Amino acid sequence: MDEQGRPRVAVAGASGFIGTALCRTLAEQYEVVALTRSPARARSPDPERRIHWRRCDLFDVEAVRAGLQGCDLAVYLVHSNAPSSRLTQAAARDMDLILADNFARAAAACGVRQIVFVSALIPEGFEIAPLLWNRREVELTLAAHGTPVSALRAGLVVGPGGSGLGLLVDLVRRLPLLALPPEARSPTRPIALDDLVRAILLCLERPEDYRGVFDLGGPEWLSHAEMVRQCAEVMGLRRWVFTLPWLPLGVVAWVARRVSGASPALVGPVVESLPQRLRIRDNALQRAIAPTALAFRRALAQSLAADGRHLQPNPRRPIQVEDRVQLREASRVRSIQRIILPPGQDAAWVAGNYFRWLGRCCWPLVASRECADGGWEVGLRLPRVVLLRLRPGATSTAQRRVYHIDGGLLARAEAGGRFEFHTLLDGRYTMAAIHDYAPALPWYLYLWTQAAIHLRVMRRYQRRLARLAR
Repeated sequence: MDEQGRPRVAVAGASGFIGTALCRTLAEQYEVVALTRSPARARSPDPERRIHWRRCDLFDVEAVRAGLQGCDLAVYLVHSNAPSSRLTQAAARDMDLILADNFARAAAACGVRQIVFVSALIPEGFEIAPLLWNRREVELTLAAHGTPVSALRAGLVVGPGGSGLGLLVDLVRRLPLLALPPEARSPTRPIALDDLVRAILLCLERPEDYRGVFDLGGPEWLSHAEMVRQCAEVMGLRRWVFTLPWLPLGVVAWVARRVSGASPALVGPVVESLPQRLRIRDNALQRAIAPTALAFRRALAQSLAADGRHLQPNPRRPIQVEDRVQLREASRVRSIQRIILPPGQDAAWVAGNYFRWLGRCCWPLVASRECADGGWEVGLRLPRVVLLRLRPGATSTAQRRVYHIDGGLLARAEAGGRFEFHTLLDGRYTMAAIHDYAPALPWYLYLWTQAAIHLRVMRRYQRRLARLAR
């Protein structure tokens, strides 16, 4: 609570297009703490002094705990598509799980009473796109440490700065003829950004009423093909739109990337998750927003810039260039591999097993040695040189083993870095993760030598434990 007795709400992912709109609305009745990993955004104060920005690296559970200190409620809007290091050897879904688990652990430790998470609509049946299944995994992870979670599942969010909507607008503006895959015939329920914000506000401070999963949508069922047609009409463009009986999604994604200039990390998952057999289950939250929910056409018109041909810019855009420059200058590395955990084991077992196996895997060149303090040294056998020295973290547990990289020929010791083994989803997986590692080798030499070798070794270890888990 603040001095006026208002609850304090933390918004993770506050600099995105949903977070920006939400923070403005929340500030009218709550004290808002906006969490961001962007140094540039954290240095930019709110001109009205209603939103308090805190820089918070969600990959560091201690930093998340500090960011959530004193907060009563939390809204989780995080995804890992934005770059967080100069080199990332990790799937987005694996990074999302670590971020969510760190957030859930910190929320439980800080006494947060409720987490509201904006998830994605999950289709019926057994064939679920990786992006959508990832959202389900994040739901489970956020709820794994006891804090009540309200998961609001929404389809395409129609608002200024939205990446999915921006992709749609770009394609309609640039292509006079749009050939769509058969999946584009499947209906979905786009929802206006303002309606999603209303739903978040309705369930905040009511964890007992809104605990669990809630499907949300706008007032109409529309296929992606129909949304393309309506988009062209609103933009005042004449476009030929048709669906083909067979068109590989890979081809669709390639064309979308070439035309829009969007990154593969955005386009691929969006195309793969085109709706199939969606059903919005009746619930109290959907009924509450339905009477005044905006139709797609109206929400789109409100999201366009003054020229009517472009989407209003993403609020994160002004800081993206500065962030990319800082990431390049820092030259840090993030590498994450998901390991299937053998039954009855935990992160502490995986850590010890990995380092002992490493010496056998890379014999006769590399040796690994456990130190008296519980840390490890990895080095060459001949000549006897320490390549990496890892000091055990004081906060390590059986489920989370942390080692600080504090020396060795291959590391800039003053720059820090961590090697973590992190068990989550009720022991289903352990994430072997290197965070903020600063290599001592010249950058491009590192990419073609140490980075490539590390990735190959980790994948070999993944296969080893997968065999043990069977």
